[in-house]
Amino acid sequence: MNRLLRILLINSAKELFKYKSFLFLVFFLILADRGLKRFVHVDTSALALPDLKALGEASAAYVFETLPGVIVGLLSDYRTFLVAGTLFLLKQLISMWPSSDMRRMHRRERGRFGLFAALLVIRRDQILWDALAVGTICLLLGLWSLAGYGAASALWRIWPRTGSLLLLMAQIALFLPLVLAGFSYSSKLAVISKGSFREKLGLFMNLFRRPAILVPSWLFFTLRIGLESLFVVALPAAILLYVETYWLRIVAATLLATPVYSYLKMASFKFFLEVYKPYPLVRQEYADYYRNLD
Repeated sequence: MNRLLRILLINSAKELFKYKSFLFLVFFLILADRGLKRFVHVDTSALALPDLKALGEASAAYVFETLPGVIVGLLSDYRTFLVAGTLFLLKQLISMWPSSDMRRMHRRERGRFGLFAALLVIRRDQILWDALAVGTICLLLGLWSLAGYGAASALWRIWPRTGSLLLLMAQIALFLPLVLAGFSYSSKLAVISKGSFREKLGLFMNLFRRPAILVPSWLFFTLRIGLESLFVVALPAAILLYVETYWLRIVAATLLATPVYSYLKMASFKFFLEVYKPYPLVRQEYADYYRNLD
């Protein structure tokens, strides 16, 4: 435990200080994301969402009586898949690029212009594998949510109260740390230079079938969700709400979120290297890192 804490708390901070340009990469990605939201608007009218003030039983009634038809309609609309494709490309930008950069850091391959080199070395087959991993985690989330929805819906028919919706929300929330872990690990496994699709997928699925990976990953990413919710979402949102000048509030919110998000990205990479340390594909890829660490 002391070794893991030293790696996550101390070594991660040292790496950020050593590779300062990684902070600029994260700053740029967050700034670009916030800037795009000013010009790209997602139409949610098709969801027929109830008034946010109409909480409680009205929200539960919407979820169990109206939402299934809405979801079926969305799945039959090609625009839904265009949005999903756009979100996947955004994930490549905010996840695959930093993962490629951190891979080069931990292999001592990051020289001058390391940020751009990390982007250029990403291969098409790595992006395709990441798409497979992301699709897998979305499928598992869908199956988990569908099972929870069935149980909560049955309870709703017997006892039409808000508790049925709370049960569904609790079950989905229980799975969310593994979803975040899956999205994180997918890019980290994708950028490994060797290994077949099948071999990498086997390692990826160990997140759900090996307690030695599942349990610590659930705990770590539960903590990460809490920290991100506070420092990357809530506090920047407060700045966006109360600072009047648009670009000033965007930059200020991004400067607040950048160091925390950068640290969490670095700590997540090192955590991945720890939980996947027993597997030869990962050990061979980062042999020098493990040797120096030991």
